[in-house]
Amino acid sequence: MATLQKNIWTIFYILLASALLFLGIVSYIQLNSIHQKYETDQINLVKLVSNATDSLFLTQEMMLNILGNEIAKEHNTRIFDDLRALNPSVVSFGFTDVEGTYLYTSSNFDKSKRPNLRTEAVTRDSFDYTLTQKKMVLGRTYFIAGSGRWGIPIRKTAYDELEQPIGVMTAGIGIEGAFKIYTENLSLGDYNTVTLIRDRDHFVQFQSSNHEISKNLYEAPLPNHFLQTLFNDISQKYNISIEEMEQKSEIYTVETSSIEGRRIQIALKYEPRYELWILSEVDHSQIMYDFIQNLIIYGLIFIVIHMILFLLFKMVANAENKRRADLTFQATHDTLTQLPNRNYLQQYIQDWMDHRARPFNLYYIDMDHFKNINDSFGHYFGDMVLIEFSKRLLSLVQKESVVIRQGGDEFIILSSYLIDDDTKLLSHIQNMTKELLKPYHIKQFNFVIGVSVGIAKYPEHGTTLDMLLRASDIAMYEAKKQRNSVHLFLPSMQEGYLNRVNVEQALHKALTNNELYMVYQPQVDKHGVIYGVEALIRWQSEELGLVPPDQFIPIAEASGLMPQLGHFIMSTTLKEMKALQMELGTSFQTSVNISIKQFMEIHFLEKLTKEIDRAKLASISLCLEITESLFIEDIDYILPLLQKIRGMGLHISMDDFGTGYSSLSILRKLPIDELKIDKSFVDTILNDITAEKMVQNIIMIGKNLDLYILAEGVETQEQEAMLKSLDCDRFQGYFYAKPLRYDALKEFFEQNHPHMSS
Repeated sequence: MATLQKNIWTIFYILLASALLFLGIVSYIQLNSIHQKYETDQINLVKLVSNATDSLFLTQEMMLNILGNEIAKEHNTRIFDDLRALNPSVVSFGFTDVEGTYLYTSSNFDKSKRPNLRTEAVTRDSFDYTLTQKKMVLGRTYFIAGSGRWGIPIRKTAYDELEQPIGVMTAGIGIEGAFKIYTENLSLGDYNTVTLIRDRDHFVQFQSSNHEISKNLYEAPLPNHFLQTLFNDISQKYNISIEEMEQKSEIYTVETSSIEGRRIQIALKYEPRYELWILSEVDHSQIMYDFIQNLIIYGLIFIVIHMILFLLFKMVANAENKRRADLTFQATHDTLTQLPNRNYLQQYIQDWMDHRARPFNLYYIDMDHFKNINDSFGHYFGDMVLIEFSKRLLSLVQKESVVIRQGGDEFIILSSYLIDDDTKLLSHIQNMTKELLKPYHIKQFNFVIGVSVGIAKYPEHGTTLDMLLRASDIAMYEAKKQRNSVHLFLPSMQEGYLNRVNVEQALHKALTNNELYMVYQPQVDKHGVIYGVEALIRWQSEELGLVPPDQFIPIAEASGLMPQLGHFIMSTTLKEMKALQMELGTSFQTSVNISIKQFMEIHFLEKLTKEIDRAKLASISLCLEITESLFIEDIDYILPLLQKIRGMGLHISMDDFGTGYSSLSILRKLPIDELKIDKSFVDTILNDITAEKMVQNIIMIGKNLDLYILAEGVETQEQEAMLKSLDCDRFQGYFYAKPLRYDALKEFFEQNHPHMSS
């Protein structure tokens, strides 16, 4: 889940990085596009200026050519004023001789006050150059005194029939008139200027701009380094010389740096006829301004889209977090009780056991015979009891404690609430179990649950979870022996635990390796007549040798092997006793011990019936031996079951009577046929008055309830005599015979045939 969440955000970051890369590429393309746009605009603008300039000056040149020829022939100056009236852009006209002296002027100028163009420093070079050219030549732009206007001098040499210069026709063109189209249409904006620069001396002929033009602009040539930078940058970009640029008269664009480090983008074209450089300049900051505007728009779109994506991914991540948390909760918590489960314990136990961890206690809690509720009332009621048990358990522990459902009817508590004195600790847990033992009210039923608790301490009893669980499980097993008790783990318990584990493992093998077998101990009445046998299981282990039943039967019950073991006992006994009775041609009672685990097993009666039917043994000759401990379970469940067994014709014997928990009120209700006096009373009956009185009382109780009384463990004639004097009915023990294998039992019956009770 964490990997999935990580992948979600990885995808987002990949998308973000890709989008940033895409934004960078788009921005780069956009920047180039803006550069290209301005470059295209400048190229078009320069073309327009070039065409307009060429058209304007060509018209003016034609006019000067006509005027020059006319003046040279007719000396008529009225035409100057007529043309001025028709063309307001012309400030004045004049005609000079080849020495630069004005011969004729328009009426608005006094020729006597006009300087000699050849002797005037400002005009001398231009005038001399005009005399060498057939084309019109532009003079330096100047401020026309009295008119408040800037003008451009234009000059054209007039020739006679022999093509000899006879004079120079001049005119002054007002910029505001002739170049009005420039100032109004030929500027892209405040960021753009278009400049006409004379090639000969790099003076500015004209500049179109939305800004006010300084007078100094026309009074000095442009700085050499400015033009040199432009020409060098163009030469490097196009690999072309200035002479080639002048010859080709094409438009060249480049981004460069000029005066004061200002970055500009330029378009440059040479106009050869009038020897002008047409220069368009765009401040690079304007390009960046447009780019930043677009970038802001893209950025806003990018931010909005990725905010939406972020919110969507966050929603997905939150949903995934919730799903992961839910899955983690499901994986680490019990679905029924909502308590942490075994997985939780495995994952988080290190939080309790790290190097900074404080000591804590682990309580292993087992609900005694909880399976009976499920078997008798169904899983619904079992689940309800578990839920209520969990709630009660939570209410009894401290807040810092963790309650875990280990599985089934087993719970674990991790508690940092420490009590130094072990006696006080046990007392504290016993008080807690008293609350757990109180009845659970589920609908119309009341359930009382037994509880066994084993305690292990960290780090005293273990430094790993497995060690603590094993220690607490060993202690809990010891607690189960006394029922509803609490035990603290002691190292001495370890040996018994290991032995129990070895026995359990060997018992699994015994069931498949035919190491188990049945023996039968004869039972006689007070006349010495054999009336039956008790079936007893024995185990000859290849690994452990002969293992007594009192050692492996409890282990089989605790480990869940009892149903298999019980099936072996019942099926083997019925088969062998059926065969023996057929061989002997007689019948006798066979007593079979039924453990609590078997008796409380669901469908026990149906399975028993099938076994009897399969063996074809008369049910009248079968007696089931039960113990008093059975009746501390659920009397409401046990009693109807016993009645059904009696209804099938089977006998019922209560084994080990006097050592258990039954009361006379319960005993009176039970459909039993026989009481068995425990061997512990018979052993001491001759020298212990208390044992004698106990046996006497048991016999009296049985007689009052019309039950047979059987004493087990009779080993001497004196014990037999004492029991007979107390009116005991039946006897069993080594005094009569040891438990015998099938062949030995057959021989015993044959030898004692006259004393058999049929």
